[in-house]
Amino acid sequence: MVKVHGKNNSPGGFDFIPGATYVGDSRVLGLAIFVDQSDPSQILLRFDEQRPRRVNYKEFLRAVNFLEAFSSGEAQAYESPDPNPLKLSIVILESSRILLHWEESTTALFPLEFFQTLNILVAIRKKMEVIVRRELDRKARLAEGTFVEQFKNWGGLIVFIMLSALDLLMLICLVIWPQFFLHWLALTLGLAFWILVIKPAWAGRVWPTIQIYLDDELITDLSNLHFPKRSVEIFLILLILTFIYFFFGSDAANLIFKHYKGSSLP
Repeated sequence: MVKVHGKNNSPGGFDFIPGATYVGDSRVLGLAIFVDQSDPSQILLRFDEQRPRRVNYKEFLRAVNFLEAFSSGEAQAYESPDPNPLKLSIVILESSRILLHWEESTTALFPLEFFQTLNILVAIRKKMEVIVRRELDRKARLAEGTFVEQFKNWGGLIVFIMLSALDLLMLICLVIWPQFFLHWLALTLGLAFWILVIKPAWAGRVWPTIQIYLDDELITDLSNLHFPKRSVEIFLILLILTFIYFFFGSDAANLIFKHYKGSSLP
């Protein structure tokens, strides 16, 4: 970071807080400003050797905007909607000096010193906006690929698919256990209500994605598949057995056994 120097700022020296990015300082006010690396929307203000004060960066921008407005005679008192506002007040003394009270620090400034300090704070504000925007964009890009973020985007779809598979399994099991009909019906109606009435955010992305895959990639994937002949035969046998079990239930095994026994060679 490039150090911002004012009239009374001593050259050299570099303020440092672990886990924070230095932005700039004003030696006149004894103020150093840092951006929190773990949460770029939060900044740290440190007056002299006091304990750093953590505030939202927009609160700092609001404070500098107020000082600008005061310098042009457009504001007299600092007001902030922030739940954790800065303690900031400024008055003009009879001696034409400007008394600035910021947090626990009080500084009396000549008009020239005030405007020089304000220029420093404006420069820090501009630099901070660039740093915060860049860090927030970087964290957003990193978060897009994380498991948590992906689960937020597609977690509902995964749950819906699992419940749909359970619903299909219950439908097949009705052949053996018809007493679960009401459970299957409730689950089916719940899934229909979820997808048709609630309309989750992922619902609008599923069908277009499927259409794109069917139009552009399905034929290519099928042409690149090479199944061994034995695997295809096993798959067809399992598929036929599944249909037979679905239509005939527990009698399917007896039917298959009788057919096999009747067609066997003597």
